[in-house]
Amino acid sequence: MDGSARIPSLPLLAKAAFLLFPTILVGIPVSAVAQAVDFPQAVSRALKGSPTVAAAGFEYASAREEVKVARGYYLPALTFGSRFVRTNVPAEAFALTLNEGQLSAADFANVNNLNNPAPRNDFITAFTLEQPVFVPKVYVGNKMATAEAEAKGLDLSRTREEAVFQVLTAYLDVLTAKSYADVADQGLSDAKEHRRTAEALEASGMGLASDVLRAKVFVASAEGAKVTAEGRLEVAQRGLSLAMGETGAGPVDVSGPPPEFPDTGSLEELLSAASTRADLRAASVRVANAGNNEALRKAEYLPTVGFLGAYQLDAENGPFSVDNRSWRVGVGLSWNVFDGLRREAGVSKAVSERRKAEESYRGEKDHAAFQVAREYLGVRDAQRRAEIARAAVASAEEGMRLIRARYDNHLARLLDVLDAQAALNQSRADAVRAENDVRQSRARLMYASGTLLAWASPGEKEERP
Repeated sequence: MDGSARIPSLPLLAKAAFLLFPTILVGIPVSAVAQAVDFPQAVSRALKGSPTVAAAGFEYASAREEVKVARGYYLPALTFGSRFVRTNVPAEAFALTLNEGQLSAADFANVNNLNNPAPRNDFITAFTLEQPVFVPKVYVGNKMATAEAEAKGLDLSRTREEAVFQVLTAYLDVLTAKSYADVADQGLSDAKEHRRTAEALEASGMGLASDVLRAKVFVASAEGAKVTAEGRLEVAQRGLSLAMGETGAGPVDVSGPPPEFPDTGSLEELLSAASTRADLRAASVRVANAGNNEALRKAEYLPTVGFLGAYQLDAENGPFSVDNRSWRVGVGLSWNVFDGLRREAGVSKAVSERRKAEESYRGEKDHAAFQVAREYLGVRDAQRRAEIARAAVASAEEGMRLIRARYDNHLARLLDVLDAQAALNQSRADAVRAENDVRQSRARLMYASGTLLAWASPGEKEERP
């Protein structure tokens, strides 16, 4: 049998072996000391160590403090002030003398004392108290701050769910990379067995040298696929570390099986769950807050009323040698009658912003429903592809067994064996990818429906301002 006639098929063998992975990564050793976590541990560490979750937590804490700031406007404001004044302006000097309680009849004996007074000192110390009584903007502002804090709490819940989704995806990627590595290792073992058989047949005078060379090329291709698989495994392990928020993103291995997903449920149930998703509820709160902003603008049409009280100390020679004490109380009303139509423009702007928020919210709800339907169909399709892939592996294994038996009985060529082996390797890789697609699609469905966080971390509670 002329082996040279089959040499053009060698590139096809190499291509079939490398189809296990689309990209070859070299120079990345697989860490032998990578720490291992199971899925609950990975989720717990991500919720505690993720920078994104931490940033969202601080943003929520800031919003809660803003509520306290808004509530503070209900309370009286007490200020302390102290200043020194020296003047010979007639009116001011007369007022300072009067405030210090040192005005006497002698000051009126000569009118020049009033027109050209000597320079006068006054150390003024004052305590001022202001208490709002009717300020509509304070009430609306407090309402808006409270609503925004609630929305930030919901944002934090969704951020936590996103962190869990990233960890789950990365965890499944590591498991899949391990399966790919197992497939590559099995393919390499099978290729070495084919090479051994070809070498034995050549040594006995029943085989061709070209078959040995072809088997060696196939082994080299399988070794390259294994290198690729090992590199992809460490990349996946580092991706898991990154999703967990580990400093430096060193490789982290998985120590447990894939998590058991709950029953998918019906599409109607999933759509109902998605309607209460944290980010959609946050958008709903912000729509209501846009209405509050409109009320805030309209509040500028109303007057404001407040109490005022002050206690003042005046001293000529120093702040601690008080000459006179005085006080005042009062009530004030302020009403903006006309401001150049700025209020009207502000109200119109607030109305437009409210309508924008309403339309954005409607779009987000529609998109969420689409996401759920898409992922629901994706789960169904992935399950069907997995069944097909498993059947293909069984067929490829049986085909490999038959071809190998024919080759051992000198009824088939080595090229046929290697082609069957390449097909088996590819079907195994396809089965691994199909199983991963099923798990990933179910993870995406739970994330889209907003049920992932409650499933992965049942103890998580929703934040409230």
